[in-house]
Amino acid sequence: MSLSDKALATRERILESADDLFYLHGYNATGLEKVIKAAEVTKGNFYYHFESKESLAIATLERHFELLAKELEQKVLSKNKSPLKTLFGILDLMAGRQKKQKQDGYMRGCYFGNLTLELSTSSKTVRSKVKYIFKQYLDLLESLLTEARDTGEIAENIDPKAVSAVILSQMEGAMLLDKANQKPLAMNTCVAFIKRYLSV
Repeated sequence: MSLSDKALATRERILESADDLFYLHGYNATGLEKVIKAAEVTKGNFYYHFESKESLAIATLERHFELLAKELEQKVLSKNKSPLKTLFGILDLMAGRQKKQKQDGYMRGCYFGNLTLELSTSSKTVRSKVKYIFKQYLDLLESLLTEARDTGEIAENIDPKAVSAVILSQMEGAMLLDKANQKPLAMNTCVAFIKRYLSV
């Protein structure tokens, strides 16, 4: 049974509120009452759409991933650039998102990384979801690096699988440092380093 437009709008309002609160304050520090109040829905409305706070967290991860994937597709992946330039475009997009966070008031870091830190040891479901999401990014980076190596854009001795893991690890670490310092500095350094490394 498909949801009505009104029900879909209610569900989206809950997700948007939860995403914002979890991102700013953290999952554990955000009670369901705060989400319900921010979304301006009743408790009954909430439990009609989500059976628990954990299921809400999973839904926000899916929503966040879908929105970021759509942004990547529109701003980077659809531009028909070379594999290496596409990869650089992804890095620049992520750096730009960090700067926007600062402009909006708070460096929040990576949504997926934040929930991983909070819940990966206590929720197998959340751990599986963030593992899946990170795997999508690793696969994309590895694919672009493989194409770039095959077309001669990067050195032949580059190991796409290993380097994709290093890139993702560096980006996640940079976002964490920027969140700690509330300044978008580590990400800029990280992106510049990766570009230099791959351009040698």
